[in-house]
Amino acid sequence: GQEEITREIPNVSDEALVLASGQGDTTALRELFLRHGVRVARVLRRVRGVDDVDVEDLVQMTFIEVHRSSQRFDRRSSVWSWIVGIALNVSRHHVRGETRRRQLRTAAALMPQEAPSPSPYQQAAESQRVSRLLAAIDALPEPMRVVITLADIEGMKGADVARALGVSEGAIWRRLHDARKRLQARLTEEELP
Repeated sequence: GQEEITREIPNVSDEALVLASGQGDTTALRELFLRHGVRVARVLRRVRGVDDVDVEDLVQMTFIEVHRSSQRFDRRSSVWSWIVGIALNVSRHHVRGETRRRQLRTAAALMPQEAPSPSPYQQAAESQRVSRLLAAIDALPEPMRVVITLADIEGMKGADVARALGVSEGAIWRRLHDARKRLQARLTEEELP
């Protein structure tokens, strides 16, 4: 039965956990939460600009929906792609229309690192670059902002992003290309005197 599946949790695949959760196994759902909850929170903060106060609620709502939807998981995508798709839908309904600034560290992964011990001038210049990048990401239309976050910041493969968002991989690559061009143009435009 399901008890046997969850007794050896570290060796159980995400897919098996989803199936067990769909059959009412709360231990399996808890394990999915432990494996993916932090990453879901990170994506929601970056993509939707969700405050720490709201992020916990949205992550919980996501995993409630994971449990509800687990019998409909069709294995066409990875469990992570499926969960992130659910999280984006949950947050879209919850925080529709809100755009907030990302935390400074969100863009740190995108920015080239300066010398190991930058001068105060270098730190200020880097901080301004990060702020400009954050503003440029915030200004992107939501579909582009989502793709930049999942592909460039989270490092998801194009096929997984496509499955998570329910669109073709070609559409993902077009959005990513357009988003990168817009970011580059905006940042270049701001550097001109």
